[in-house]
Amino acid sequence: MRGNESGVSRLKVLIILALLGAVIYVGIKYLLVRLDFERMKDTMEIKASAAQVLKDDEILADLTARAKELDLPLKAENFVIIRDDDRRTMIIKTAWDVEVHYFGGLCGDLCVQEYHFAPVAEASLSVR
Repeated sequence: MRGNESGVSRLKVLIILALLGAVIYVGIKYLLVRLDFERMKDTMEIKASAAQVLKDDEILADLTARAKELDLPLKAENFVIIRDDDRRTMIIKTAWDVEVHYFGGLCGDLCVQEYHFAPVAEASLSVR
């Protein structure tokens, strides 16, 4: 009787370890995509806050280069730069979708998740 109980316990441990491994794997895959979003948003905020000394073309070139560096599906036309001189603000917007294939696509469409990101950066163009 003890032999059967030992086998069941091992099976439970293996199932729990497999589930834990799957959760960690999915978490890491999502975290990598989320980190790219945060990096792009940080870059947008930095460029928006430096809008007093940078031209819109320079900001756009820097953002496009950063997107390429992060391997994001963004080109110059995907960025919206709004310089509001009346309100003395700079607003930068963009959006993109990322499709993440979990477990190498072994389970077909069940293992594919699409995420939509739409960061917005706004900064004041205060006089210094």
